[in-house]
Amino acid sequence: MPVKYPLRSKRKAETRRKLVRAAQSVFFAKGYDDATLDEIAEAAGVHVQTLYRHFATKQELASAGDNYFYTLFSERLEERDPNATAFEVWRDWLKWSYGRLVASGSFSYREFIQTRHANPSILGELSRIRVQYEDRLCELLAIDFGMPGETGGMPRLVAGMLLSGSAYVQRRYDQGDIDLVAEAVETVDLAEKLCSHLIVPRN
Repeated sequence: MPVKYPLRSKRKAETRRKLVRAAQSVFFAKGYDDATLDEIAEAAGVHVQTLYRHFATKQELASAGDNYFYTLFSERLEERDPNATAFEVWRDWLKWSYGRLVASGSFSYREFIQTRHANPSILGELSRIRVQYEDRLCELLAIDFGMPGETGGMPRLVAGMLLSGSAYVQRRYDQGDIDLVAEAVETVDLAEKLCSHLIVPRN
């Protein structure tokens, strides 16, 4: 079904993007706790009431980018090759998502990471999003290993390993000039090598 008001939807999406970019800039410059929604609205070139129509709280605004990428990840899972392993799915996702984030000319992913790590107030929402990633990876790994995913066990441990590897590479990227995509892929390759004996061949 076509979108009824495509121009309105396009403008709404662009306003949200402007607000998220402005928020990251203000958070980085002033710190999360000292930044105000009025300052973010001004930096985005919109009225603060417009900001409130898109984001109810500062925390929601701070985590908007991560929520957006999780939504994209979920959509890609629905379109994945059914024979792809969790390692292949996660590797492809990191290549695409990190590649896109690093290549963006109007957005500094390093500054974004630094802002998150410097502000504990943001981390609670990010922990919730991480659990969502972990749950989805656990489901895929349970299929790969021929194990029940809802009980945790090995699929849960390996899902945690994959996410911890990504978090470790992000911290290294925050602190120095590394190839984020290449190093993230290496962590997946290592996890796959360690766990390949658990993968049950598919008919």
